[in-house]
Amino acid sequence: MVAILFEGKTDNQFLEQVCNTYNLPSEQVKYFDFNGKDNLFNISNSNYDELENDIKNLQKIDKVLMITDADKKSDPNPYRGFEATKNKLEEVISNLDFNIPVDYYIMCDENKQGNLESFLLSVLDNEQKKCIEEFKKCYKYDLNDKWVYNTFYKQKKYPFDFEHQNFRELKEKLIKLFEY
Repeated sequence: MVAILFEGKTDNQFLEQVCNTYNLPSEQVKYFDFNGKDNLFNISNSNYDELENDIKNLQKIDKVLMITDADKKSDPNPYRGFEATKNKLEEVISNLDFNIPVDYYIMCDENKQGNLESFLLSVLDNEQKKCIEEFKKCYKYDLNDKWVYNTFYKQKKYPFDFEHQNFRELKEKLIKLFEY
């Protein structure tokens, strides 16, 4: 079995969809919902105790993939932005010191910022992207990617091209996760 660690329930639904799309054995995944990015970075989180037990005592888990959002560098919370997130993930992996392969993937757009929704919007075709940008220009309030996704795309249940080049790294990491 493998473990996939993530920030929240939206990520879980997305990851199940991606695994199914790529015909990966989702029945061999144990998902860990950390209920937030900061909890994923807290090595005292009880999910890590459960994972460690699965790795050491029961030897159920062979590999781990951690998935989190990059968020925006300008966010006031610590470890926001791609580089800060990457550095903190590497620190957490080192401190956990599991005796199995542990990898990570950071959700973001092509500018290396944002979240799952930014990542999903980044794979839209140019016409859809232009339409969103035009709407944002004429709308007087700041619209973040989460709002745009939830308003215009969520109801379509992932109308995204999972073979888009922006999915390549995630797909490769997931395939590698299931290799034995």
